[in-house]
Amino acid sequence: MPLHSPGPSPLRDVADVVLVGIAARNLARAARRAGLRALVLDLFSDEDTRELAVEAIPLRRLAGLRLDPDDLHEQLTVHAGPGVPLVLGSGFEEMPETLDRLQKGFRLLGNGARTVAALKEPVMLDRTLTDLGIPHPRLFADAAPEGVATLEKRIGGSGGEHVRPARRVRGEGWYLQEQVEGRTVSALFLGNGREARLLAFSEQWCAPTPEAPYRYGGAAGPIRLAPAMEAEVAAALTSLVAATGLIGLASADMIVGAAGWSLIEINPRPGATLDVFDHPPLPPLLRLHIEACEGRLPDLAILDPAAVEAVCAAAIFYAPQPFEVALDPLPDWTADRPAQGTRIEEGEPVCTVLATGHDITHAREALARRTDHLWRALSTAHRKAAE
Repeated sequence: MPLHSPGPSPLRDVADVVLVGIAARNLARAARRAGLRALVLDLFSDEDTRELAVEAIPLRRLAGLRLDPDDLHEQLTVHAGPGVPLVLGSGFEEMPETLDRLQKGFRLLGNGARTVAALKEPVMLDRTLTDLGIPHPRLFADAAPEGVATLEKRIGGSGGEHVRPARRVRGEGWYLQEQVEGRTVSALFLGNGREARLLAFSEQWCAPTPEAPYRYGGAAGPIRLAPAMEAEVAAALTSLVAATGLIGLASADMIVGAAGWSLIEINPRPGATLDVFDHPPLPPLLRLHIEACEGRLPDLAILDPAAVEAVCAAAIFYAPQPFEVALDPLPDWTADRPAQGTRIEEGEPVCTVLATGHDITHAREALARRTDHLWRALSTAHRKAAE
């Protein structure tokens, strides 16, 4: 079946797929690797996003890096129309009404509102995981029991900035989850509504601040877990896919400790580890996503470190202080590159830093060196431009 249905708009005539999210550059890169011409709508319209896309259309930004649902629908209606396939990135977990509207009005290749709610509404997910026997942290409706460490989370939140230690629920839209100690691991997988195909594991870490100690920092992979644990995770994901109808590329965040593993969260969409894994020897991941949405899963083994030339790592660089981008060009080992003259406030994401190494440790060390070099170069350019 062809991906594109002709329509009256010039952009509809040249785009094979429409990509939408808070930041959709990694989806645009995935589309390029898959041989697809992409129309991209996101909040940033970064330089490399514009280079990768047929057209990059900036969306209206609400407070807290949120999409404006009315502006989004208007832009999609004008530029995309109902016939061009639509793939969603981050930003829709807290927008069930918008997701439902998109599902009804456009050709969505991904999970609809019902599936996303089943996976992102904590009480619903807790019940499903309990019924399926999948290990996961306990939830608490009001307050943490004595002696139990808990984290406060916002329902539908992503990126970790909303997560912090707490003993009581602050109000509607928030919940408490038992804190589990161990290594943070993410499993990249595909679902076709009936079963899952586990593709790869990555290690993840935080970029903490006093206000946001669990802010997402980055990821590196591939890594492997114990064979028995990998088999348990694969079986759990297949049962969860069958129970919720999940389709397409997704990730499962988990904590791996001495006592085993615990599922923390499901991200029912392509995510940040596209930068880590969308390289040979894996096939183009956006193509696998589309095929999984159509019911087809690949015959692939879990990606092994021995099968890759290097471990890949990707980290978000957050601004240590306010500045204006005056460094031209930014290094080619950066992505999500802001345009010259962009004002970035303290704590806001500047770009993604990429690195490789022969193992996780060396890849992360390379990331740290590059991040330090980048900030010194950005700071120097900012000061010179201000003189």
